[in-house]
Amino acid sequence: MTNPPGSTGTTVTLFGDGDQLDRALSEQLNQRGVKTHSVSVPTGWLRSATHAIMRLDTDAGADALQALVKTKEPRSHVIAVGLEPTDPSESDRVREMCRSCGMHHDVSLIWHPPLTDRAAPQGVTAPGIVVATNTLAATVADEVVEHASVGQPAFVTRAVRLDNDVH
Repeated sequence: MTNPPGSTGTTVTLFGDGDQLDRALSEQLNQRGVKTHSVSVPTGWLRSATHAIMRLDTDAGADALQALVKTKEPRSHVIAVGLEPTDPSESDRVREMCRSCGMHHDVSLIWHPPLTDRAAPQGVTAPGIVVATNTLAATVADEVVEHASVGQPAFVTRAVRLDNDVH
């Protein structure tokens, strides 16, 4: 039996790359009493991950999604987070993969706008990017905590609008 989010025994597996968004996600979850375990290399799906965040814009997250499609058990609560594709066929492909995962897992797909500022010099983080990243991280952490346990197989999708659009 797994511990519900918010208990000291809960760990969320974060499939990402250790960047600013991953750090913000870990910080937001930590503030809610949830521990994180980061996976930053493509390893596929870890069967021990009963609560997970998959960053679809990272190799580790994309690889985890590919493997989760073929993994029926144990049932997991999964949040797939990614930059909303501009190509409708790519959006449909990812949505269909998540829907397929939702046959056996509790899956939420969250699309977000770009978190980059093209006007900022390379290596410089603009204040708007920090705010947008933290807003996205808080939204995802709220989604994790709202599920006290792994729910029934399901799939939902939504787009997140960031108040401080960095464009």
